[in-house]
Amino acid sequence: MNPASRDVDGDGDKAEDDVNLHQRGRSSGDAADDETNASPSGEQQKRQQQQQQEQPEEDAFVFRESRDGALDASKTLHVMTFNVLADALAANDSFASAVYYDDDEGEDGTQNGNMTTTTSTSYDLNFLRRGREIIRVIATSESSTSPDVVCLQEVDRFDFFEDELRKHGYRGIFKEDPWSPCRKFGAPNDGVAIFYKTSKLELVGSHVPGVPRSRKDDPTTNAGKTLMARFRMKRPSPATGGGLLSKASAALLTRQQPVFTGVDLQEVVVVTTHLEGAKTVDGIITRLEQTKEICRALNDFATNLCTDVNNVQIIIAGDLNATPNEACVVHLRGRGMRSAYADVGAAVGAEKSNTFTTWKTRTGLFKTGEVKHTIDYILYSAHRGSKVVSVAKLPSEDDIPSAVGLPTFGFPSDHLPLQARVLLL
Repeated sequence: MNPASRDVDGDGDKAEDDVNLHQRGRSSGDAADDETNASPSGEQQKRQQQQQQEQPEEDAFVFRESRDGALDASKTLHVMTFNVLADALAANDSFASAVYYDDDEGEDGTQNGNMTTTTSTSYDLNFLRRGREIIRVIATSESSTSPDVVCLQEVDRFDFFEDELRKHGYRGIFKEDPWSPCRKFGAPNDGVAIFYKTSKLELVGSHVPGVPRSRKDDPTTNAGKTLMARFRMKRPSPATGGGLLSKASAALLTRQQPVFTGVDLQEVVVVTTHLEGAKTVDGIITRLEQTKEICRALNDFATNLCTDVNNVQIIIAGDLNATPNEACVVHLRGRGMRSAYADVGAAVGAEKSNTFTTWKTRTGLFKTGEVKHTIDYILYSAHRGSKVVSVAKLPSEDDIPSAVGLPTFGFPSDHLPLQARVLLL
């Protein structure tokens, strides 16, 4: 077979049947009953003590690797996707849960010593503060380590993210959207970005599908706001054993880049995307066409550039603006991609699963009303052998301090960040 014509998406039907979750334990109170009942009392006590010791990790992730021993760090990828809410949209949209304070306005709702119309109970959307909170979400996550690769949408402050995340060992690439909605406010265009840990990944190629095109809705080349990156995964240093490092040691290892041969290192293509947002029939059709174009571009990118097309793994992460049963999501499942959160939810039970990735109440002129649904995803190439190891728990409605949704205190965007650990086989 000509490599250029090989379908890296594979047989979706076979993928649906063959997926075998790499289950590494369950969330608190959800350990497998058959294992627990069959264990002697001494073993039960030992397991309970182990669970108590691992509680911080368990709070963050549904599955725990420690049950079955350490995974191969050179094959495990920790992925985050996060629609960070463009600053221009935060400033010009109206959220019932938050207010955009002026730069010289205090967080207590005062300006130049005088009270303003805002109140101290409103979350501050100003990027001077909100941007720092987003960085803390990314670089100081609930997991024991920060993500290896971070896919961001609605990025209109790329320079800020690049400078701040560089301090935490990340490098990034960015694709600006020439038709960004931020233009109408005279603000910089937003776009999508991929940041990666230089200690874990080597960037060896990138691609922006659907450009150039003469108009936004050109059906032959419209792939939405999409960016693709090809990585090689680095081996953990023998000196660290894949464990946690001090800041000084991590900085030293980052400077001491290994020499790559390209013949025996795992390759992975990471795709971040932000699809058409209209919740109409035309929007559904456009998102499906955008997804098909992404798949065509992904196939060409991977088959023509990757060292071993038969073993390259694929991650698609982003804001699809589509609920799980919409046509574009179904299309991706049919091409062999599976949702990390959906698979974990099926394994641990629906009652353990969060039911939304965005929840907001708008009160402005452009959009009004409440929306709460799942439209963000981390999809992995199960048909090529990848297995979801764990996902970060998403907050329930009760965990969010605002009764009208996001953004709010502790949640700096109108979307929730998603995280998954994927074993790339």
